[in-house]
Amino acid sequence: MTLEFFEEVARRLRAGRRLALATVVARQGSAPRDAGARMIVEADGAAAFSVGGGAFEALVIADAREAIRAGRGFEKEYRFTEEGEQATGMVCGGTVRVRVEVVLPPETLLIFGAGHVGAALARVVAPLGFRVTVIDDRERLLQEAALPTGTERMLAGADFASGLPEIPAGAYVAIVTRCHRTDLAAVRHAAGRDAAYVGLIGSRRKVATVVARAAEAGTPEEALQSLRAPIGLPIGAETPEEIAVSIAAEIVAVRRGAMAAHTLRAYTPMPRGRGRIA
Repeated sequence: MTLEFFEEVARRLRAGRRLALATVVARQGSAPRDAGARMIVEADGAAAFSVGGGAFEALVIADAREAIRAGRGFEKEYRFTEEGEQATGMVCGGTVRVRVEVVLPPETLLIFGAGHVGAALARVVAPLGFRVTVIDDRERLLQEAALPTGTERMLAGADFASGLPEIPAGAYVAIVTRCHRTDLAAVRHAAGRDAAYVGLIGSRRKVATVVARAAEAGTPEEALQSLRAPIGLPIGAETPEEIAVSIAAEIVAVRRGAMAAHTLRAYTPMPRGRGRIA
């Protein structure tokens, strides 16, 4: 194994690609590669490095792609014979055992707002394995915010009217901007984009107003129904750090499929700028 191998794994994970790592863990008799040979396989079959080439490697790639689809790895023995169980169609005569591990890229967390709560949330989730981006339209605040190493910073256009990031499917979105106007822009951008979680900070009155205005501006009601607001689990949080803990706890509950029914607080927009909690 070389540093180049791990650097390539990291590069592909940072690009958001799902990977399977195939490793030769045992070899008997005549076979192309010794134990320790490794290969990277992507979901579409693209591969880097080699565990032996030929028909054998093609079988490993096919099995690795299936492992990525299933979301779990395996160990399997491949026989270098033309016929029989686990045969590769090759005539070397040996056997090779391969371990395939599925490695997924970090899940994306987009934090709209680099103020006290946004910065505290970035710090709280730092050990939780997310790829975190903090977005704000105030360059000075992005530069000064006490964000952990590895946090990406994105400068949006004024009032979040432009320059916002794409919302990847399955992403987590926390909207904690400075006012209802910028909250509205972020909600309209994030709602209905197949995110796993979209949460909005604010009182119930403010949330209802933002949601109603989003609906009036054309955001589909079904997209707004998935909004989680007020953001975070109801733990009586008051300080930015406590609020960040409540938000992180709610995100983890969604991530692990453990969200209790009473925490699903969706809002139904009402006409003429009013809102009601469902």
